[in-house]
Amino acid sequence: MKNVISIDWEDWFHICGQERVLPRKAWDSYDSILDEATDVILDRLDQRRARATFFIVGYSARRLPEAVKRISDAGHEIAFHTMEHSLVYEMNSRSLSHDLDTGKALLQELTAQTILGFRAPQWSLGRNPRWVYETLAAHGFEYDSSAAPLSFIGDQRGPLHARCVEVDDENSITEFPPLVLETPAGNLPAGGGWGLRTWPMRRIIGKVRRLNATGSPATFYFHPAEFVERKLPANLSPIKRFVCSFRLRSAATAWDALFDTLEFGTMGEAAAALRTQCAR
Repeated sequence: MKNVISIDWEDWFHICGQERVLPRKAWDSYDSILDEATDVILDRLDQRRARATFFIVGYSARRLPEAVKRISDAGHEIAFHTMEHSLVYEMNSRSLSHDLDTGKALLQELTAQTILGFRAPQWSLGRNPRWVYETLAAHGFEYDSSAAPLSFIGDQRGPLHARCVEVDDENSITEFPPLVLETPAGNLPAGGGWGLRTWPMRRIIGKVRRLNATGSPATFYFHPAEFVERKLPANLSPIKRFVCSFRLRSAATAWDALFDTLEFGTMGEAAAALRTQCAR
């Protein structure tokens, strides 16, 4: 079974909850890492002859449209990650609708791809996501990857496997949770970020094998900031500094170990396969 490799295509300063340290009004003054990081990631994917799904922040697409075109021209899937890396549980149906319309139009104009996928920054779907799924379906989205089965940024009770969520008689959203490991302390991240950079790879692969045996792909995610050097603000909160920088150089090693062991494809491909299963 092919698992899912995804990239949250956002800049180093798109860190949720750090408005005082990295104010929105200052974003245009910050140097971007995305041109350099995009080339590194595309080269790594090309070496593995793999296609990935890139969840694009609209702000960065406007700032670096040619980089988005390079991603699409290289054969990768383009999906949406909000216009300004906004937390979805701080939105309502009207503001999310506007965000989806704006982002979808922008990305489709840049790439000529049909935009079918969405991921909320920091897995911010919330514990009552029904309205989000209804809004996504109303705007033509077919899959989502925002529901993390984690107590601190999602819903610990949430399913660990990819699944079809029925919205109404005619529409459903295919949901792809990030890979987690079940521990005595609760579920902990394993599909990306500090979790992927920390857990023994044999344990991660073992979990993937068990998940695949149930018919579900595992979802992994990386960030551009894991592949290039950058300096974080000194006054970044301790928890955010940990999440952004702990064992950062292990990301490339984890990437290689995953590709050495598993097969990968896009989330759109996996969603199409799951929707076929759900329709039976």
